[in-house]
Amino acid sequence: MKKPKVLAAFLLLSLTFFLAACGASGTVEPDMGNGSSDGIVEDEVTALLEQMDSNLYRYTVNNQTDETMTYEFTSGQRYDYTISNEDGDELYRLSSVSTYMQALGEETIEPGEKLEYEFEVPSNDLEPGTYQLNAWLTPQEGPKYEAETELTVE
Repeated sequence: MKKPKVLAAFLLLSLTFFLAACGASGTVEPDMGNGSSDGIVEDEVTALLEQMDSNLYRYTVNNQTDETMTYEFTSGQRYDYTISNEDGDELYRLSSVSTYMQALGEETIEPGEKLEYEFEVPSNDLEPGTYQLNAWLTPQEGPKYEAETELTVE
């Protein structure tokens, strides 16, 4: 009689992880072209990592080419990020503490559009200081579009 309960608990836990991963999935939004450069280089795909709030960051991939860009993924993971200290030692990697649905998928960015992912950085376990935050796409093949910024913990 225990097996059905264990199986139900496992399925519920798996569904919870799947839904959490879906909630973190990026969305494709058109770039309305407000006239600011914001690190955008024409005729290139660029990446930007910016702080939105105290622990909230946004990783953006901008398609400033005239081609549709399609990225294929082998799981529900679309991006990853690390936190490193001043010596370059990696202290945290999102994918090392996360579970992703194992399913093929893709993201498409039309010309002039962008792909955005927002995430919270777990700075509670870090000593006060300055760290390097790096984020990148995790497609099966092709460029990763790495972006970096400074992370300060007070």
